[in-house]
Amino acid sequence: MNCKYKLTVGGGGKPLISVIVPFYNVDRYIEKCICSILRQSYENIELILVNDASTDNSLNICRKYARKDTRMRIIEQPKNLGVDKARFRGLETVTGEYIMFVDSDDYLPLNAVSILYQEILSSGADIVEGGMCRVLDSWGLIKKKRVCERLEIEQPALFQDYFISFFGINKLGVNLWGKLYKKGLFDKVKLKPSGMKMGEDLLMNMYLFPFVNKYVVTNHCVYCYRYGGLTSRFNPTLYSDLKKQYYIKMDMLAEYDYRKGIRSTKIEMCNIFCSHLIQMYRFNKSEQEINLFVKEEKQSGFLDEITNEVEYHTNSFLFLKNGDIDNLLEYCREMAERKKLLRTIFRWVSSLLRFV
Repeated sequence: MNCKYKLTVGGGGKPLISVIVPFYNVDRYIEKCICSILRQSYENIELILVNDASTDNSLNICRKYARKDTRMRIIEQPKNLGVDKARFRGLETVTGEYIMFVDSDDYLPLNAVSILYQEILSSGADIVEGGMCRVLDSWGLIKKKRVCERLEIEQPALFQDYFISFFGINKLGVNLWGKLYKKGLFDKVKLKPSGMKMGEDLLMNMYLFPFVNKYVVTNHCVYCYRYGGLTSRFNPTLYSDLKKQYYIKMDMLAEYDYRKGIRSTKIEMCNIFCSHLIQMYRFNKSEQEINLFVKEEKQSGFLDEITNEVEYHTNSFLFLKNGDIDNLLEYCREMAERKKLLRTIFRWVSSLLRFV
């Protein structure tokens, strides 16, 4: 890959922005990620790459660029500990006034950092969130942009109306990427790694959110999210992580007496349960394994807990609430077949577009 950018010394009086990128076995993507950060129009950046014990060529690629650009630092994890702990390792070393997170299989548009910095500077916000462009194929030919109207939200409306974002109602993005944070925000909250491999973004933002005084959403695209990179595989820890997260959310709702989040959190967990069943069918898990999973969740009382005192009119929820497991499994099996077909069509179309 030909990565062209202007190497500079000093930041021209602008504050330092720390960009944290944890990586593990992403030699197919990491170079584009690094280049997109180093070539930013906002140049006073420190790029902190945290190697989570990669076994492919990712580390060598990072070292190649680190030799050329003193703005880069590589931190080595002693063993593979997961993206959450890798991010926290990077957080321990930041020296910038502002912090960004970028996933190693994604990349930034040229002016992303500048746009976020100008917005946080002019608004005085603690967090600025930007829009994203979803890259739907490996070659970057199919893109779908998602940009919201500009919002500027302060307390108390921020907490009252937008804390619900972490409990199943999508008002603000719960991800870490695509945002610029004031470092002082992290100094106020004693965060620690969750150890989860899924949903760790949401938890960090959820704990930070009550301490945010002002939040801005800009109507510019600042992030390119690669769908189908590291996010299109069966994840064996997905359900267990999100189930743990459900209990953490319920504790958080109780701590802040935020009762309006209870219903949406339960519905979200029902959807997660059904989605996991669909994924099990999609990735050809055995009927015995699927039936055992459902039996254990039912006998534990968890399925009753997440449907109790909740009304929601979708087929999957009604099957779940009424204990109609046979129809629920049939529904999930049909949805999995649809997804398989759509995935096959998508791969075929994207392969053809490669030669257009």
